Formats: sequence, structure tokens, C-alpha cells
Amino acid sequence: MKKILCLLSFALLMTLTGCTDAKTSLTNGNEALITVGKTEITKDEIYTALKSENGVTVILSKLTNFIIDKEVPITDEIKKEAKDYVEQFTKYMGEDTFKTYIETLGYKTVDEYVDGVVISSVRSNKITDKYIDEKYEDLNKKYQFRKVQILQTSDSKIASEIQLAMKEGKLTFEDALVQYKDKLTTSTFTGKEQVISNQVSLDSSIVKNIFAVEEDNTLLAEYQFNAKLDKFYIVKVVSTNVSKEDALSAAYEISTLDDEAFSYFLEKYGFVVYDIDLYNGIKSQAPVYLVQDNK
Repeated sequence: MKKILCLLSFALLMTLTGCTDAKTSLTNGNEALITVGKTEITKDEIYTALKSENGVTVILSKLTNFIIDKEVPITDEIKKEAKDYVEQFTKYMGEDTFKTYIETLGYKTVDEYVDGVVISSVRSNKITDKYIDEKYEDLNKKYQFRKVQILQTSDSKIASEIQLAMKEGKLTFEDALVQYKDKLTTSTFTGKEQVISNQVSLDSSIVKNIFAVEEDNTLLAEYQFNAKLDKFYIVKVVSTNVSKEDALSAAYEISTLDDEAFSYFLEKYGFVVYDIDLYNGIKSQAPVYLVQDNK
């Protein structure tokens, strides 16, 4: 998840006005915080630097933690998930390599790494889970989750042959996987039941045909094909009513969902940017986080 972090609690005390084009200022902004020889660096100068493109992330570094603390408390389940992740990662990298890896990040022990990185990462991922849980009905209307079976081949004749046999009830998807295994591409579409959304990586014409189906267990009347005519699909819509639990795998593949989730919680907690420089900086990098514009 991209993380735009907290405006509201930073070490410097801001004086805010309610204007949308305001520039925030500091109490005693002309006061020197640092001197180098005869050169003074004031509060205002440091604050201005912190509002730069690189400084925005630093200044806003509290908001994700604020939301996570509100929505995802540390539990035994979270700790176990973090521990399991580290064990898998250690097994994958090798114990010595993993130890060297965390040391390069500045952590002396695995426990320090777990507390400093992994638990936060696990909790951060749960934000999207909570969003799906709380807003599934709306997400389902937006993304139209469907349970489908899809076979893919690069041979139009094979596609036509399978389509006709299935239409006549002479062949099932399971049978086709065995009978035509050398002619099928099964890396993404395996022929087995899977849940997709309308963001699935298929040509728009195919997506339109799939999501036009309103009845369960509907085999599309014709095999589908992409614009380049090098991929052909036999498609059956198994279910148009997908449970939240079954839809999770498809939801996680929606590239914008993490941002949507974070924006949802930003709005829930009344996130507002008053300073015009920070507003413009966020707008150029992640406009979806400016939830105040939705009102």
C-alpha cells in the first residue's frame, strides 16, 4: 500500500486556518533551531524543507500508524502471522543470509526485525482486509465478482471443437483439461472454478460478455477471442452471486484496492489537508488520498 502519513501530529506545532488555499505557519517561525557558525536555520526554513516533495513522506509518516493503531490492534494472531512469515522467509533465504539481511537494515536480532518491520507490515495488510469486510456489498456492485471456469488455448480450431462439445453436453471442463492438456494454456485460466472481477486481465469485449450473464451455470454461446486473435477462451459463468470469502482472492488482484482502502479510512477519521503546498504535493503524487475533495 502506498502510504501518505500523518499531517496532524508532527513534532513542530502548526497553526492552521480553515481556508483551502492556506499556508500553514509555525509558532515563532523565525526562531533559530540550528546555527552553523554565523548562519541560523529557523523553524520556518526547516518546515518549508519538510514540505518539499521528498519531505512530504517524512512529515506524513504518522498517519498510517494512526490508522493501523485504530483499526488493527496487535493480537496474538498478528504476532503468529508475523512469526510464520519470518520462518518462511528464513527458510527461503537461508538462516545466515537472512541474518545478514536484517543486520543491513540495522536490526541486531530477529525479534527486533519482527517488532520493527514485520508486525507493522502484517497490520498494514489487514487494513485492506477490513475495508473488504466493511464495504463488500459496495465493492461487489462496483467490481461484479463472478465465479467462472475458463479454458485458454492459442488454437482457434481447438477452441471451436471444445466449445461445440460442451454446448452439446459431450464434454466438461474437467474432461477438456485431460483430453486437450497439450493444447491448453493453464497458467492463469486453469479451467477450474475461480473468482474474477470486472478488472480481470482480458480484452474488454470478453469482459463485457462475461459480465452480461445474469444466470448461473451459463456457458457463453461462442468461444471468446482477444484483439490479436492469438488467444481463445471457452467461458462458463458458474455463479453471479459470490460470497465475500470467495471473492477475496479476486479482490486482492485489483490494483487500486489498497489505495481505496486507505482512502476509506482517511475519510472515516476526517483527514483534511490545510496547507496548500502539502495539498498540491499530495495531489501530484496520490490524489486519491485527498478525501476532502469528495465532499
